[in-house]
Amino acid sequence: MSDKLQEVRNFLEETVKDKGFSLNSLSLQLGKNSTYLFHFIKRHSPRRLDEQTRHKLAQILDVSEQKLCDYPIGGSVIQDKLNTLSGLLGIGKEQTIPDKVKVIDIGGYYRGNFDAAKKNIIGEEYFSEQMIKHYGFTNINNIIIAKNSSDAMVPNIMPDDMLWIDTSYNKATSDGVYLLEANNTLLLRRIQINPFNESADLIADNSSYRPYTVNNISELKVCGRIIFITHKL
Repeated sequence: MSDKLQEVRNFLEETVKDKGFSLNSLSLQLGKNSTYLFHFIKRHSPRRLDEQTRHKLAQILDVSEQKLCDYPIGGSVIQDKLNTLSGLLGIGKEQTIPDKVKVIDIGGYYRGNFDAAKKNIIGEEYFSEQMIKHYGFTNINNIIIAKNSSDAMVPNIMPDDMLWIDTSYNKATSDGVYLLEANNTLLLRRIQINPFNESADLIADNSSYRPYTVNNISELKVCGRIIFITHKL
């Protein structure tokens, strides 16, 4: 990576801070996902800002567009476009660091709390920016992968299946499978919300477990929603 490119990133980071913006909100103003500028500054992906983004960003920050580019702007339109294209395609780009997701084992913590379980890390999964987009994650930092040990959701979720938990869900907003915490116990349950009042049914797919009704869904302590499961064939 050239020193000039790092100067661009440093300038952008300092200017955003000085002008009271956040990288997330500024990324959204550019029509990008909320982590776009963070990835540009910290992960070097994309390597360069494209022309349209660079121009719009300069206008928002009220700075010279040249400050956001590592080569002279306006000298050669063709060269400008070639440099932008090479940056977008990653030509000559250094190896970027992919995002990672913690993998935990909650097997021993079905009698316990989720905060303790999250410390029981057994590995990490790495994701490129392309894979993050493929899975539709808006914020990879909200995702935790947990090794399941409960048989409450058999046959749809088996022991040793890997649960992809979106921890941004701190309440049940719609029907789905959630990880809950109740009486210092973690529960994996399917929630069906009664649309006519505040009640909800907590259902285990395994018929050995009885369903349970809560009168006020807001009283549930939701650890996260299960968005994917992975298992061996």
